[in-house]
Amino acid sequence: MTILITGVAGFIGSFLAEHLIEGGYKVIGVDNLFRGKLENIQHLPKTHFEFLKLDLSQAKHIKRIRDLLLKHHITTVFHLAAINGTQYFYDKPFFVLDQNIKITQNLLESTLETQVKYIIYTSSSEVYGEATQFPTPETHPISVHEDIDRDSYAASKALGEFYVRLFSQLHQIDYLILRVFNIYGERMVGTRYGQVIPEFINKMQSPEKFTIIGDGKQTRSFCYIRDLIYILKTLMQKQTTGLMNIGNDDEISIAELAQNLHQLAGRAFEPTYLSGRPNDHQRRKPDLSHLRRVLPELVFTPLEKGLIRTLAFYTALPRRGGEK
Repeated sequence: MTILITGVAGFIGSFLAEHLIEGGYKVIGVDNLFRGKLENIQHLPKTHFEFLKLDLSQAKHIKRIRDLLLKHHITTVFHLAAINGTQYFYDKPFFVLDQNIKITQNLLESTLETQVKYIIYTSSSEVYGEATQFPTPETHPISVHEDIDRDSYAASKALGEFYVRLFSQLHQIDYLILRVFNIYGERMVGTRYGQVIPEFINKMQSPEKFTIIGDGKQTRSFCYIRDLIYILKTLMQKQTTGLMNIGNDDEISIAELAQNLHQLAGRAFEPTYLSGRPNDHQRRKPDLSHLRRVLPELVFTPLEKGLIRTLAFYTALPRRGGEK
């Protein structure tokens, strides 16, 4: 069985491709390498993996994707490709909104007149905005404010959910929409346009003062990447459909997270707190009742264990600048 993964060279996509190939699947991967890296996928065996560098936001590539789907008789698509990274939501909000909508529209159109029967779309906990219910269930209203630049990403993901659901219903395709909460682990982007854990690790390695944006009281629920990949593969194999929160429901403050990383690295924790980002969300904690009903055997990697693995990965890398 051959599976298409968009955003394959990214953090989640590369791990997913690796895990599927280990399970005997063949993978066709697409990525424009805006944030994804070739080094994330270069180790994948050519016998089971084919990579195409192309930009799904450009309609001219629709036929090329469709031809691939037909050639390899692909029935299942993981649609992960998107512009992510919180700082982008502030610095380039139109770019985020425009690109993510086009990427999803073009991917869906490419599946027309093919054998695709199942689409798995990764949405985001960002669609909940400043949630008012914790743990936050899938029934919580979507909250997007048109006058808040940060919500460009949430809006693109919410619209993506509509596109996937309505398109799939129109063309008799099964779909699974996953509202993914904070994922961490090896291969994350570690610059100011990346995620908080590798950003903290990079700051710890710098001679400059360790800074935290905001008062550090914001909370997040972090799920280790290999737990997420197990969930994605198992849900696919079960042909799960509908809408579901994905993540880990253990909650931790950003300041406590930073302190834990310092302790694991054997460093003194002396943070400097900076002004917070406007309209940043204070709390994230998913209600995983639906996920646990489908996967009752699910056990999460403890945060400390996942952080040790992540810290070991990043501290072994040479420090580099200029990454997106």
